[in-house]
Amino acid sequence: QSLVAVEFDPRMVREVKKRVEGDPRKHRLELIQGDILKTPLPFFDVCVANLPYNISSPFLFKLLAHRPYFRCAVVMFQEEFAQRLSARPGDALY
Repeated sequence: QSLVAVEFDPRMVREVKKRVEGDPRKHRLELIQGDILKTPLPFFDVCVANLPYNISSPFLFKLLAHRPYFRCAVVMFQEEFAQRLSARPGDALY
């Protein structure tokens, strides 16, 4: 199994590389520095994401359009976006 990580912040990319240095499993990590909205998604089975508010909606649409289908996604949204996402038609947040 492998892990593909996409990170926008180059400082975080450097930190992750530093932390896996010397780990015998580091060959299983593919670390991509870039914008997730502009990066083609590879095949994946599980998605775990912690997103800033401003890309939550575009990322969600990109994720739902991804083929082949994935098995599971765990996505952390800011409370305001989650409230909008779960609002019913006619609600103030809809």
